[in-house]
Amino acid sequence: MSESKQVPRLRKGAVGVLEGLAQEIAAMAPACDTVAFMTAAATAAFVLTPAAFLIAMLTMYLEVNTLYHLSRRHASAGGYYGYIATAFGPLPAIVSGLVYVLYQVASTAAIPVYVGGVVIPGVLQYFFKLSLPGWTWVPLVVAFVVAPIALSAFGIRPQMKYVKYAALTEVAFLAVTSAVIIIKAPDNTLAVFNPLAWSSVYGKRFSLEGGPFAALGLGMIFGITSFIGYGGSAPLGEESKSSRSITRALTMGVLLVGAVLTEVAYALTVGWGVDSMVSFANSNIPGIIVYTEYMGVAGGLLLALFALNSAFSDSVAMQSNAGRVYFAMARDGVLPRSFSKIHPKWLTPSTSLWFIGATSSVLAVLSGFIIAYFTGVSPVTMLTSPATSTAVFNALTDGFEFLTTVALVGMIVAHFLLNTSVMTLFYRLKERHSGLKKLLHPIQHYVLPGVATVVFAFVLYESVVPPIFPYTQAVFVSALFLLFSLGYGLWIKRKKPEVYVKAGRRVNIVEEEMRETAKERT
Repeated sequence: MSESKQVPRLRKGAVGVLEGLAQEIAAMAPACDTVAFMTAAATAAFVLTPAAFLIAMLTMYLEVNTLYHLSRRHASAGGYYGYIATAFGPLPAIVSGLVYVLYQVASTAAIPVYVGGVVIPGVLQYFFKLSLPGWTWVPLVVAFVVAPIALSAFGIRPQMKYVKYAALTEVAFLAVTSAVIIIKAPDNTLAVFNPLAWSSVYGKRFSLEGGPFAALGLGMIFGITSFIGYGGSAPLGEESKSSRSITRALTMGVLLVGAVLTEVAYALTVGWGVDSMVSFANSNIPGIIVYTEYMGVAGGLLLALFALNSAFSDSVAMQSNAGRVYFAMARDGVLPRSFSKIHPKWLTPSTSLWFIGATSSVLAVLSGFIIAYFTGVSPVTMLTSPATSTAVFNALTDGFEFLTTVALVGMIVAHFLLNTSVMTLFYRLKERHSGLKKLLHPIQHYVLPGVATVVFAFVLYESVVPPIFPYTQAVFVSALFLLFSLGYGLWIKRKKPEVYVKAGRRVNIVEEEMRETAKERT
């Protein structure tokens, strides 16, 4: 019996191109980005928010090239962990696996903090004049983490069925309604993409951030993290109908969501008013207010409902991805074997999934209280003040921005390793090309990954210089985790050399498909 049949395996054949595409959309959560990440981006970028999302979209389009080439050579539950192991080596793979889970968990924690603590209280007060007590954000946050993990644990088929319909409907709704707002808006202008065009209106605001380009860089923190779920179909490689399904989903997902998010960012900016984006940034539900203004109460409520559903489906996708990576690492022996346990009925990595859910819940709640404390808001105030009070709103917004920046750093590290993997892989292969491929080879395998890495480095630099709370603190925490991940990888190399050598490469569906094809031909 081959080794591939001896190791624990997930259910094969449950994920096709459409399911993989839906997983990509769900993990990027465009409706949730509309009410959360765009508001956060506007606190720094103001009128340049559409530019921040446009550059983020173009950067992620460059990453399509990276994941396309890596996904053609590896597919498993490990996702990025497996890609990097195949192309780069075991140490970068172990670091990437741990960092991938960090940013998936941080993002999973961040969205419920904002949706449960800011959006839901804001919607209830704006539409129904209902005021929730401050403590309600805690159970709402936990609910947005625990309920999705239960769906993930019950099997890949129910998860895919829910995600498929929810995600595709969501992206269609945003595309159509944003177009309506743009057509009706009186402030349509391409100047929102020009950082030098707004000094007379936002000069003083931009100077606080270090200038318009620095403000744009800070806005891109949330533009890029809007795509943090990109690659969400990669950990489903083991459960796909074929490895090509994942390659196609990876390509189509970011192209679709990137275009829609840029469209929405532009619609909200011109819909609110290009000279009034300071008030947009200070509102708790500006996106919903814009929709209500242009499409009536029904439009605003529909966006709110889609955002809540988006937060739920995002949590399903992100936690199922992180759980599968932990499962793959445990199956390889890099993490404790208990994380590789598969539920006998549902064939899901249930132990890993529930661990991710518990970790995300604790991180979300603790971050809310800790960040609030450092901004001068006591735990008592967080629990007893009205949920829409300035103190609670500002504290939870800061908590969301802290967690999002942690996720951003993890994402940048992972994509830096992915881009380096492409360069390393094709340098090592020494492939010979002729004709058009000779011209495309250096562009696809060296230039495009290099350009994407430079953009990521710029955004990371702007999150640290000048020091701004809570961005700088989040980078510091992420750096500590990165050092731990590197130390852990070196410890595995020294103490478990037999595990280290096979890290990320124990299961590769692409190689198995190639062997099966070769057998059929003979």
